[in-house]
Amino acid sequence: MKLLKKEIPHSTYLGKSIKNNKCLFCGSEEIIDDRCLDCGNPSIDIYTIERKTHPKKHILKMSFNLSKTQKAASMFFISHYKDRSSAYLNAVCGSGKTEVMYETILFSLNNNEKPLIACPRKEIIKELSYRLKNVFPNTIIKHLDGQNHDDDGDLILSTIHQLINYEDEFDLIILDEADAFPYSGSDYLKRLVHKALKKTGILFQMSATEKEFIDDDRFTMNRRYHGHNLSMPIFYKMNPKYITSSKEFKDILEGERKVIIYISSINKGLKLSEELDAKFISSKSENCDEIIESFKKNNDKILVSTTILERGITIKNLDCIIFDASDTVFTHQTIIQICGRVGRSYDDPDGSIYIFFEKNSIKFDLVKSYIKRMNAS
Repeated sequence: MKLLKKEIPHSTYLGKSIKNNKCLFCGSEEIIDDRCLDCGNPSIDIYTIERKTHPKKHILKMSFNLSKTQKAASMFFISHYKDRSSAYLNAVCGSGKTEVMYETILFSLNNNEKPLIACPRKEIIKELSYRLKNVFPNTIIKHLDGQNHDDDGDLILSTIHQLINYEDEFDLIILDEADAFPYSGSDYLKRLVHKALKKTGILFQMSATEKEFIDDDRFTMNRRYHGHNLSMPIFYKMNPKYITSSKEFKDILEGERKVIIYISSINKGLKLSEELDAKFISSKSENCDEIIESFKKNNDKILVSTTILERGITIKNLDCIIFDASDTVFTHQTIIQICGRVGRSYDDPDGSIYIFFEKNSIKFDLVKSYIKRMNAS
């Protein structure tokens, strides 16, 4: 049932949005003066409307076969779905974890159920929406990201924040990048996920890294789908003031491959992009889609980015630079995700990651240890 803030035809009146000192939008009990401190909503009249499903024959159309490991993972999650039990997919970047879920999604759709894929960031949602429309040609796919509000579809893709609009709605929620900001460590966003999930629903979580202990049955994929190793980063120790003038940095940019330069803040990104005469993307950019598409189409060779592009993006012929990796913004999990942006396709299975840092840190040892462990599996 979708929660509505105003009455529309065929809706059911629920009453006030705050009842018994609890917010019906987000489930918080932090209420002062009839306003929820967590989601900011005041106590107002709310309604629900049932989002109907559209029975049809859904098909899965893939241009490739799952690897042996991917197939085993797919069967693992179908089994858990049939048993109505949650599970976790721990998979290295580029192993094809989304593809592992295709058969489970198809199973749910053909049972006339309501599946949803949730991600913390809208850029990932948009990228995934384009991919899935080719894979499920008979399925109406809609994505919700704060700007799009049309959910009249069979398969919904959504940022986690948009789940505030749903109550007891989805039979299956696949939560991608479960360790990513802002979901990780947020009790508020976790409440939204569980509120949107039906009481009989199933939650599957996925990520390459973990920040919190997850006590679900799990399947681990240590290898990328094309079988190549994860690339080990190349480390350069130097003062950030001298990076752009260094021979190492200039040689990377003068190469033939595309380069994303990851920067720790918007202000630093603006300065660096101006110095390099390159485009810059951040959470504040109004034309993210155009910037990414231009970069993919070889209109631009260099792109400066905050960690907004640490996950969920696949670009061929790509190398990555982490500029001033000593900054606390770049945790070892973030660095691992950035390393996972290169070498993601059969045509380009290897790539380089260059990490410029000023001070040694245990997080660099953790990154090296993780990559060595996955490559040895």
